[in-house]
Amino acid sequence: MREIPIKQAKAILKRALKGIANQRICLLTKKKDRSLTVETGDETLALIEQGYVDDKRTYRLTGGEAKHAVTTAFKREFPRSHQVYLSQTKED
Repeated sequence: MREIPIKQAKAILKRALKGIANQRICLLTKKKDRSLTVETGDETLALIEQGYVDDKRTYRLTGGEAKHAVTTAFKREFPRSHQVYLSQTKED
């Protein structure tokens, strides 16, 4: 787990939304009390929020609904953060 700037985290999430590879990205706050996990699979995206909202939802990658949900959740869980912790795994 490494600490990265919030702009870099946004770029990583945008790359994950393109759905090229199966991967799991977990972003945590500095205190590790809020997190956002994005799991991409074959044409699906699972969004898991823990913090302000505890929720798990599944979206299709083909529409714009997944991108909107990820950006909304990102803004909700990390409203004033400048740095976040990143845990990223790629699956075959």
